[in-house]
Amino acid sequence: MVRRELEMTNMWITSETLATLEKIDGVEAARWINSGIMEYFYMNTKKPPLDDIHVRKALAWAFDYDACVELTTGSVQARGPVPLTVPGSDPNVFQYHRDIERAKLELKQSKYYGHFDEYPMEAQWQDNISKMKYAMLLMSNADEIGLTVNVTETNWALLSEEIATIETAPHFLTMADIGTYPEAGSLLKARYHSITAGTWEQGEWLLDPVFDKMIDDAIATVDKNERFAKYREASRYIVDLCPSIFIIEAPEHHAYQAYYMDWPAARGEIIQSRKYANCMRYIKVYPEKREELLKQ
Repeated sequence: MVRRELEMTNMWITSETLATLEKIDGVEAARWINSGIMEYFYMNTKKPPLDDIHVRKALAWAFDYDACVELTTGSVQARGPVPLTVPGSDPNVFQYHRDIERAKLELKQSKYYGHFDEYPMEAQWQDNISKMKYAMLLMSNADEIGLTVNVTETNWALLSEEIATIETAPHFLTMADIGTYPEAGSLLKARYHSITAGTWEQGEWLLDPVFDKMIDDAIATVDKNERFAKYREASRYIVDLCPSIFIIEAPEHHAYQAYYMDWPAARGEIIQSRKYANCMRYIKVYPEKREELLKQ
C-alpha cells in the first residue's frame, strides 16, 4: 500500500491492520454493514447429539451474542438466517438471546440428557482469527451448560473434503455466506436446500423436503410481495428448526487508495450480493494521481 502497488485490501484484514493502513497518506478505510454477509455456526443436524433439536436450541440460548458483537467492530446480532438489509428478510422473526437457565431446560428435554459426556463435539474454524474467537466463545458457553466442545483449526481444502459426508463433517463450523443476488431467497436456498448439503454453504446437512418445497415455490413466485411473504415464512421455518446459530450480520471493511481511486462501494453504493462491491468495471483508477503520490 505504501509503494502504491496495491489499490485495495480484501475484507479479512484485522481492525488493527486497517487502523495502521489508514495512517498512510492517501489511504482510507471503507466500512459498511449493509453488504448482506452473515456469520453462522453450522450445526451438523445429523450427528449426535446435534441431531436432537433440544441440544441445538440449548446452544442457541447459551451463546453469548453480545460478546460476539464486541469481538467484531461494526457488527450487529443476526436476526434469523438472512441479514435484515437484504430484501425479503423478516424483521420480526424470532431472535435468540443468551439465557443459560433456558438452555439448561432445553437440555433436560433431550434424549441424550445424562449422557452428554459420551458425546464430545468438534467446532472447526478457518480463514481468520475472528472465527477462532467465535469458536472459543462457543466452547466456553457450551461448557457452562455441561456440553464439551473442542476447537480445531482447518483449511479450505480439508474443510471441503470433510464436509462432504455426514460422518466426517464437524459438529460445528464457523462460516460466512452471502447471496448471489440481492433477495432473501438466494441465501435461503444456498444455505438450507438439500442440493447444497455437503458443500461449504451447508454443513448442517438439513435434508428437509418441506423446506425444499417452500423455498423452490417462493423463488418461482412472480409477484414480489407474495414472493417476499413466502421468504419470511421460510425464514421462520428455519428458525424453528434451529439448524444454525445465527451469529452476526458481518461488517465489511477494506483499506483503499482513496487519493487516486473512485470506488462506488466506498461511497455507500452497495448491493447485497456476492462480491458486487469489488466489481472492477465500476472502479476507476487515475494513474496521474498515483504518480503524484509516488513522487512524494
